[in-house]
Amino acid sequence: MKNHLRHLLSIFILVFCGLVGWWIARGVEKSVVRHSPVRPQVVARPAVSVPHRASAPYREEFRDGSTVEMFESGTPDQVILRFPSEETYSAFLFALAGSKIQLVDQLDRLRAVRLGYSEWNDLSNLLDGENIVAFDSLPAVPAPGSSGGTQQGLVGFGESLLPWLGVPADHAGWGAGVKIAVLDTGIVSHPALPGYSQSIVITPFPADISKTNGHGTAVASLIAGNDPLAQGVAPAAELISVRVSDDYGRADSFALAAGILAAIDAGAHIINISMGTTENNPLIEEAVLYAHKQNVLIVAASGNSERSEACYPAAYPTVISVGAVDARGEHLDFSNYGTYLSITAPGYLIDAAWPGNQYQSIVGTSASAPLVSGAIAATMSNGRGITMTASQAAEIVMNNADEAGIPGPDSEYGSGILNLGRVMNRNIPGIVDAAITNQRLVRSVRPGVNDEIQVTIQNRGTSVLVNTLLEIDTRFGNRRFNATMIAPGAMQTFSMPVRLDGLAGNEPLRVSSNLSLGNAGQDLTPLNNQREDTFYVR
Repeated sequence: MKNHLRHLLSIFILVFCGLVGWWIARGVEKSVVRHSPVRPQVVARPAVSVPHRASAPYREEFRDGSTVEMFESGTPDQVILRFPSEETYSAFLFALAGSKIQLVDQLDRLRAVRLGYSEWNDLSNLLDGENIVAFDSLPAVPAPGSSGGTQQGLVGFGESLLPWLGVPADHAGWGAGVKIAVLDTGIVSHPALPGYSQSIVITPFPADISKTNGHGTAVASLIAGNDPLAQGVAPAAELISVRVSDDYGRADSFALAAGILAAIDAGAHIINISMGTTENNPLIEEAVLYAHKQNVLIVAASGNSERSEACYPAAYPTVISVGAVDARGEHLDFSNYGTYLSITAPGYLIDAAWPGNQYQSIVGTSASAPLVSGAIAATMSNGRGITMTASQAAEIVMNNADEAGIPGPDSEYGSGILNLGRVMNRNIPGIVDAAITNQRLVRSVRPGVNDEIQVTIQNRGTSVLVNTLLEIDTRFGNRRFNATMIAPGAMQTFSMPVRLDGLAGNEPLRVSSNLSLGNAGQDLTPLNNQREDTFYVR
């Protein structure tokens, strides 16, 4: 028992999938392109299981058979425990009162405590006989600088962020009345920020506030910034600062869970979490479920570790998980991916506020998540009062995302790429906007069957597209297709057979396609009616 506990009480560091995996970008050319500002909702994600251990007799248990869940603390000589029921929790608190163990903090709604100890045996004796299951973090993920350097042709956003998202110049009222809690390193006062209504401190600030890690301030500015160098999506939203991590980006499950509860109590409609851990954590999971039951929406960064594995809390089913794209609308290699992904948003060379009245250009899903949080707030309230819940707004945002990647919801883009122009114009009739969303080479696995070039087009407007002409051109010939009718938000894919055995060596295959709308009217964004891609066949 004692050796088992000794292993469990090593120092825990909550992995910042979004925070550790981002960096300040300096000296990078800010090439910017403009992106034209429906897809079904993301399919339900499977429930996540917890580790299993043998049952302890005559005690109430979690569903995995354990009687106590133990989580490593970010503070030496402390430990975090959670209990399966109110009865076992109350019984433990009664036993604790007669021990030498210090009760540092408690979360009664989650039946969790943070304990401090000075003598190992005191803790061991208090937990003697319990069937304990431990939850350890994985090693910290590296910053994605190498990915940014090796992925070719990346294009940043810079000052064109809001136009790229379809946000008009006059959006000062967006988000009015909506409260957004930023669980992070804390928000520091900055000229680009409107201030914040509350500052909740779970983890203490440094003695010199100017030394505060700027991640939380940067995230906040992407939600509600009102400066050309730090443009927020919802500048009228009310920010709630919740500092849950120290200035090294370290936290633990208790701090994050406490931050979620504090944000709920402060009246937040939306909680933005640009951080996480690579290990499923039932204490954080229960806090997330509690938020859902209280009708508080959580938006979280998917992570920057180039993994298909989940980053939590982003991977929990009730959380809006956000990945990253560059200004070409291309998935960034460092952005975590998987079936849990809800949506993608800009995440490369994003201008943001920084402590000390500074501005920095940042990269990562840490930037993508607050843009979606702000978009949801703007959808809830465009300046004329709150008209819907955060969950209803999130559904609208995802249903009006731009199709990208393979057709339909996918692991790299989720429901698509954030487009606030489509969200805000969704009820305006007569908008014509056709787009070529994807070209891909599909290799045949059957002998004698041709390979195919597949091209997908989407109707991003509000008018039905009738008799839209698609022309595909390759070195093997030209092919025309007629899309008889495409409803608003719908997409259609066309296939052109090709024989790749005609290519010599590593000769590339270039594919270009073009859309003609006929008499449908003036296209809102004609630039996305043409596309060219190069495929290398091996």
